[in-house]
Amino acid sequence: MNVPRRHAKNPDVIGQTASLIGFLKEVVQSSNQRLRDDRRSRERLWLVAMPPSVRRPSDRLDGLLFTLDHVPQTSPPPLPDLLDGWVSTERCQDADGGDPPLEDEGPGQELVPAADGSQSWEQAAEQTVRREDADEVLRAYGPWLTRWRKWAERERAERALRELYDQVYGWHQKLTQQDDQLELVLATGLLTWSDPRGDAIHRHLLTHRVETLVDRKTARLTVRLMAEGAVRLVL
Repeated sequence: MNVPRRHAKNPDVIGQTASLIGFLKEVVQSSNQRLRDDRRSRERLWLVAMPPSVRRPSDRLDGLLFTLDHVPQTSPPPLPDLLDGWVSTERCQDADGGDPPLEDEGPGQELVPAADGSQSWEQAAEQTVRREDADEVLRAYGPWLTRWRKWAERERAERALRELYDQVYGWHQKLTQQDDQLELVLATGLLTWSDPRGDAIHRHLLTHRVETLVDRKTARLTVRLMAEGAVRLVL
């Protein structure tokens, strides 16, 4: 649909602009009890900033906005016995710290027979080996590092989902306990403005109440518009 462009001197443009300025002036001069700048007083979630794997809201008859599945945190792949003393266990837990490196020197390893006839690698008593001479260690490190990198990549991707889930679940708990004092809303139409004196407006003009539901079996979180609610104009 093509909308004709109107000149700044158009009477309709001038009238609408004057009405908006009048509204802003009235809001700034109104009672101090009115919340004009909500940037510090309210918790918020920008839908556009959600992780890409979360499906964005669409126009649906059931009012569904989005769902979140609980993603449990996983542990990194365990270190093989051969790498004991060669790789820092603390570095293994840090998915953001890069590849856990091999130390320049580490304990020597030797095959020790077990009672069932099998053999396992154990540290040799008071023996230190340089990394370039530890062939078995180097051969064990490569495959383990490949598994660790896959874990770290998955951990970084899932962390954002866990943080989002925790945030919305926290709201769900507050609403359950204080539903007569708090409300969750979907807000649109952000209005921002400030005058030379420093008075500012930063608030959304349209809101619709939202509810949260948690499936007890799967822990899935559902966020949707309340069916009995209506769009409100906040002035």
